[in-house]
Formats: sequence, structure tokens, C-alpha cells
Amino acid sequence: MEVNKRCSNSKHSEINAISYCTECNLYLCNKCLNIHIEYLETHHIINLNKNNKEIFTGFCQEVNHKNKLEYYCKNHNKLCCVACLCKIKSNGNGQHSSCDVCDIKDIKEEKINKLNDNIKYLEEASKKIKESIKNLKEIYEKINESKEEMKLKISKIFSKIRNALNEREEQLLFELDNIYDNSYFKEDIIKKGEKIPNQIKTYLEKGKLLNNELNDDNKLIEMINSCINIENEIKNISEINENIDKCNSKNIKIQFLPENEHNIELMDSIKKFGEIFYRDEFKFKFKPGNNYNISNNGLIATKNNGGNKWNCVIMGEKEIPKDRISKWKIKINNVNKSSSWDIFIGIGPNIFKSELYNECWSIFRCNTKVQLCLKNNKNINYNNHNDIIKEGDIIEVIVDRKNGNLSFSLNDINYGIACSTIPKDDILYPTVVLFDQGLSVELV
Repeated sequence: MEVNKRCSNSKHSEINAISYCTECNLYLCNKCLNIHIEYLETHHIINLNKNNKEIFTGFCQEVNHKNKLEYYCKNHNKLCCVACLCKIKSNGNGQHSSCDVCDIKDIKEEKINKLNDNIKYLEEASKKIKESIKNLKEIYEKINESKEEMKLKISKIFSKIRNALNEREEQLLFELDNIYDNSYFKEDIIKKGEKIPNQIKTYLEKGKLLNNELNDDNKLIEMINSCINIENEIKNISEINENIDKCNSKNIKIQFLPENEHNIELMDSIKKFGEIFYRDEFKFKFKPGNNYNISNNGLIATKNNGGNKWNCVIMGEKEIPKDRISKWKIKINNVNKSSSWDIFIGIGPNIFKSELYNECWSIFRCNTKVQLCLKNNKNINYNNHNDIIKEGDIIEVIVDRKNGNLSFSLNDINYGIACSTIPKDDILYPTVVLFDQGLSVELV
């Protein structure tokens, strides 16, 4: 329902309007609406409860303006009334007195043409938005799948760590029980020791009784058997006493390291364990330079001068970002035109010279086979592979500036870390060095 719209009838000015008559330009309350419908049934009535937008009445909405909108202001792209054009600028009049104004009939054709253009634009925009929303939904689903896969990977790793910790805890508790049992004494020694006084009392009484029966031949066998039992028990009591003495004399110190929860060095490692890296596509173009042409879009570079030697250095026009992982892909073209070809792909300082491959921190060397070049100052150690490179193959460069790692992949097959000493703070750029005339590389 429209906000703060009151009935146009002065008698009902405190009552909210529920309808609007476009012919009469009147807001109607419930009472007025019934009368209006009865006497003016052909008028067009708009239900305000079903229309949230401002009702277009055809009359000027400026304060104290009750005139029809008969003019169009070209300066403000707005309909206006006679009072809006008034030369006297007072009481809200004259807002468009100095503007380029025409009759609404004169603007009809222009607005119809504009309307047709806008309809066409809206139809195309609607179609494009639908396609974009469809693509966004697919991307969103893939992003969610990737996120859930990452969460599952993290959960599996930490579950494995928790299981290993639990197993280690059980192992240490078991070892502790064994150490204490073997180094000190078991609980049964205490239980046996507690029984000794009563046992001694019993055998003392029995011994005294037997002593009185020494001359009774009829009880001789029983007496001897009892004597043997007493001797055995005394031996057992002596062993228990010896064990008790040993336990009392032992001064073994058993420790668990770390001694308390405040001395756990592992905690620092656990707090630093794991890291979420933001790996971003690094988009750039090739810089213009000597001995090669670049395409209009800056994505293709082709060697065209200098013959077959290391004199064609091509640099990316953007510095490689720090504190994150960046990646880009380069496709090799025109290799079939040369019987012997060579390309270096890597990173290096912003130096345009033929010796740049010595300045690079690490290089993916492409000829007929893969070579990872591990740089140590000016020395290069080639790690050769048997994989054959051909026209159209794509090399991906992955630079981890945070950890100083550089790795490469060929057609989505990763060759692992080629270098782990990339300086974190140096200004470095994507670098390509072409040897053979006509060789071409393309950013994809």
C-alpha cells in the first residue's frame, strides 16, 4: 500500500486511501470508493494494496502544482507542468524556466524510437543475464565442490594426526605400566604383606601346640607335615620381607618428557602446521622489445631478428606478486619450422640481454625434451627428462613467492619443485628466451 496517501475528500482527509482513480486524479478511501464505483463505474480504479510503486497520475507532483504534465525538459529528462516553466521563481515555480523545453507531442517520436532501442537492449540484457546467471551457478557449484574437497582433505589429514596421537598416547601409557611394574613392585606384594602378621600368629600357635605333642607317636606324621608347612611358609615370608626391603630401598626416578603441558615444543609446530594458500591466475602481456614481434593483444611473441642464438629475451609487463602463489601458462608455437630449436621459460629480473638465462632463478628448458634448470648463482644444473615436447604443448609456471618455490608442469603433468631458493623480496618478472628464428610463444 502507498505510504502516507490520504483520501482526497476533505471530510475524510485523516483516512488512508485504498484506491486511486486515474481519470479524476483522486485518492479514495473505502467510503468514497463505494460511491465512486456506483456513479462512475467506467473510471479506471487502481488498488493501492497491489501497487507498491508511485502511481503516475498525469499531474505534476511538485508542491502546490495541480497542473497536467504537458511539457518535457530535455536538460533534466523530466516531464513538467506550466508552473515548472514559470519565469517567476517563487513558491516552487520556475524550476525549468531556463531549460530546453518542448511540448510532449514533439518528443513522442524520439521517445518511441528510444523505447524500441531500450526494449531491444533490455531483451539482450535479459538474455545475457540469464546466460551469466547460468554460468555463475555452474561456477558456484564447482567452487563449492572444490571447497568441500579441500575441507575433506584437511579433515583426513587432521584425523590421521589425531589417530597417531591417540596411538602414541596408548603406547606410552602401556610402557609406563610395564616400567613401574618391573622397576618397583606389584600390588600383590602389599596384599601378601598385609596377611603375614595373621599367618605368623596362626603358625606360632600351631607350633606351640605341636611342641606339646612331640612325644605322641600317634601324631608324629601329622606333626612332621605341619613342621614342613611352617618351614615353607617361613621361607615364603622371608621372600616377601626381602621384596619389601628392596622396594623400600629403591630410589628410581621415572620421568615423562615434556614434564608438563607448558613445555610442549610440538605445540608450536602444531600451531604452524598447515596453510591455506590463495593460488591466483597471474594475467599479463609481453613487453615490446628487440628481435621479436608481439601480437596486437600482447599475448603472442615471435622471434624475427638476430639469427639462431640467445639474443631474444621476452619479459612480462607485470611484476610477479609476492606472498602468494601465482601461475600462468605458455603455449609453444612454430617449433616444426626449425630442425633444432630451444626455448627457456622461467622468471628473472627486468634485464633485456642475451645472458638473461644466467640471471634467471629457474628455467623450464624446452627443446626436443624437458629440462629443468636449477640455478645456483651463475651455475645451472640440468635435470633431464625423457618426455618429448611438440608443437602446441602448454607449459604452466607456478611461482610460490612466500616459500620461495618454483615448479613447472607440461600439459598438466607436474614435474615438482624445480627450485626452492627463489628470493621472496626481489622484483621478478615472467621471462622467455628464444634461440631459433621464427619460434613463437603464446600466453593462454
